[in-house]
Amino acid sequence: MAEMIFNGGEPLPDCPESFEEADKWADSANKDKDEFHEPKWSFDCGFKLDFDGPIIDISSRFYPPKKHYGDGWDGTIIVIVMGKELTEEKIQANSLEELKNKAEKFIKELAARLTV
Repeated sequence: MAEMIFNGGEPLPDCPESFEEADKWADSANKDKDEFHEPKWSFDCGFKLDFDGPIIDISSRFYPPKKHYGDGWDGTIIVIVMGKELTEEKIQANSLEELKNKAEKFIKELAARLTV
């Protein structure tokens, strides 16, 4: 086993002694976490422990004006918190610029309500 240097000191009990051990712990700690919508545990070099990831995701799809979709742009923005749908906003617009403005306005207003 290769010797590891831990940022200037002896490792405390509970600190992984190899990257294999660290990866095994992180895999176990992340076992029941949603693949995309929860922060996950990971060790970086030097065995510093991170708990990183998204809490809120935005998912949207807008259909272009075509015979089988309709006369204008329309679609939905879905706000997802830790993998669960929180709200959705339906948007209809006559132009791509109008769609852009409406979608960005919705997100900015949502962000303003979430600011602490």
